[in-house]
Amino acid sequence: MTRYLKNMEKEIIIDNQLDEVARIALFIEELGMSLQLPASITMSLNLAIEEAVTNIIRYGYPSNKESEIILRTSVAPGMLVTQIIDDGISFDPTAKETSDNVQSLDQQLTQGLGLFLIRRTMDKVEYHSTDNHNELILTKNIDMDFKPEATLKTNLCQIEEVTILTIEGRLDTANANTFNTVLQPLLASKTPNIIVNCEGLSYISSSGLRSLITLQKSVMQHGGQLVLEAMKPEIRKIFDMTGCSGLFTVR
Repeated sequence: MTRYLKNMEKEIIIDNQLDEVARIALFIEELGMSLQLPASITMSLNLAIEEAVTNIIRYGYPSNKESEIILRTSVAPGMLVTQIIDDGISFDPTAKETSDNVQSLDQQLTQGLGLFLIRRTMDKVEYHSTDNHNELILTKNIDMDFKPEATLKTNLCQIEEVTILTIEGRLDTANANTFNTVLQPLLASKTPNIIVNCEGLSYISSSGLRSLITLQKSVMQHGGQLVLEAMKPEIRKIFDMTGCSGLFTVR
């Protein structure tokens, strides 16, 4: 289960099973795309988090107790913080020294290759433990500043009988309600003919897709036409992956 929390926080809960680790890669890929992170940063995050979660599953639950692991990410100016929370056996990875001067692969494996990779890819590693759970905090410095809230700009203009809606920025959970407010006069139109200019759209989530689908249904019910145009390839890919491309006229 993936949940969107306040501001730029995001959370996924997985079962403590190794076949669940694949879901983490999808979670991190979506995170990297939504934040427009460089591929190298996304790869580092994926590597460190996968190593950490795999170690927790393998060594934190020797009796195969069924449980859940929480992965939570948050963004602050200049850094991305990942919290990994579990209720398995306590283990402090920060207490185990990992040398950068390992001489052989065998030595790396015996000294903890997973911990070595986590420390090399993350800028800060912290660990806290209580009677009920363990919390591993991984911090990655990112060479860009993020505003605490996603930005979205819209503009409506009328050219004869056609309404042009221009979208710029991110259309996601954080600003879906604002976008829906912009759509209200369009939903009330009797014979709407709408062109949505997506040239400036940098990211769209399922919440944004739902808003556009609602608009499309309203337009069709009133005998109008909705056209999406000038999508970036990465935005079109999201429409294709979700099967939404067939619901719209895209040009």
